[in-house]
Amino acid sequence: MSEFNNDFNNGYNQTPPNNQNRPDYSYNWNGSEYNRGKKKKSWLVFLIIGIVAAVVVSISAAVVLLVHNTDFLNYDIFGDLFDLSSDESESSGSENSESGKNPEYSRDPNLVIPEFTPAGDADADRSNVYTEIYENCAPSCCTIRVTYRGQTGYAIGSGFVINSEEGYIVTNHHVIEDGDEIKVIFYDGSEYTARLINSDSITDLAVLKIDAKGLKQVSFGKSENVKVGEYVVAIGSPYSETLSGTMTSGIVSGIARDIEITNASGKVVKTMTLLQTDCSINPGNSGGALFDMSGNVIGITSLKLVDEEFEGIGFAIPITSALDVITKLISGEDIGESDIATASARLGITAYQLDAGFQEFRMNPRCEYPEGVLIGTIENGSSAYRAGVELYDIITDFNGKTITSLEDLTNELSGYKAGQEIEITVFRFNRFLTDGEYHTYTFKLDAAE
Repeated sequence: MSEFNNDFNNGYNQTPPNNQNRPDYSYNWNGSEYNRGKKKKSWLVFLIIGIVAAVVVSISAAVVLLVHNTDFLNYDIFGDLFDLSSDESESSGSENSESGKNPEYSRDPNLVIPEFTPAGDADADRSNVYTEIYENCAPSCCTIRVTYRGQTGYAIGSGFVINSEEGYIVTNHHVIEDGDEIKVIFYDGSEYTARLINSDSITDLAVLKIDAKGLKQVSFGKSENVKVGEYVVAIGSPYSETLSGTMTSGIVSGIARDIEITNASGKVVKTMTLLQTDCSINPGNSGGALFDMSGNVIGITSLKLVDEEFEGIGFAIPITSALDVITKLISGEDIGESDIATASARLGITAYQLDAGFQEFRMNPRCEYPEGVLIGTIENGSSAYRAGVELYDIITDFNGKTITSLEDLTNELSGYKAGQEIEITVFRFNRFLTDGEYHTYTFKLDAAE
């Protein structure tokens, strides 16, 4: 499976601070700018001019001598270049000389100049399906701009209207995560402050709400019916607001792709089941709509494979599965399991082999104790913490499996997913490490981060 760094995706659309939010590229229409800063060698320029002038004077003198040497001209070396035989030619040459025009380029009075009339577009053929899709669907799409408290930069993402009456807009969770203010900007320039209704990090979906009239919502397709090879288009705001409303085209390259998402340390935190497309997906496209050729949304663009060895590998959340989650987000229901993503489980603790843990925390038990792993840290607010598990407990049993080492605990935990309920047994020392007793706790596993 391909791996994606979740931390990278979270900052995927983040504009670097202190750059006035401008792209790191520029358009240069003036080639002279490339010559700035070059030292001019004046003496060389004047020398070249002098040499050229001397050559021109020499050639001119030679031509004058030849012109006045009629005997030499009788040899017709110059052909028709000089014709001095008729007064009419002299007269014509004189007139052209006075007017300053070259007779070779004088206009023929009989010359007819055609009129070039561009074709009108009032009755232009509007059968281009891509144009029709864009004109019908782009008004439902928007740019999501997120600012952060205490920072000058902002994040750019994409979104689309799913309910015009209520003003609901969908985007990705990683687009709005930790944002202080969220703006929704449509391609006609209209801008609204959005309120976050709910979001879910595991499925990477978020629902926003704006107070606006006259919105146009998208229509939905059935992503379960999508086939490889079907044409699709993506509409969004890649990289910058100046590029908002960009449409790219491609095909469905694959369906039901299981993609592993990793954190900064390379640990797999979840597996997402996504559509694959070769539509150009870039920073800022996250949360945008993927349309079929009927103008129906079949996916939500979310990820791309970023590596110099890969090109044209993007992924989208299937819309049918997404709508189930979106409905729960709006109603405030527990997401639970979904067809979009399965999060890896975590206990929210740091565990040590017993000897190493005792040495690390300077513990010297003065009683018998069982084999297991020592809890060195426990996260406040984690499911294990809320259930009653404490610091320096020794985990001896995980869901009926005896635990004697870190390897045992890791292997058992890897067989479970976030949200599943487990039971663990721990041995807890008394205050003076002179005795202890066993405790059993039941709780649901947290999602890995």
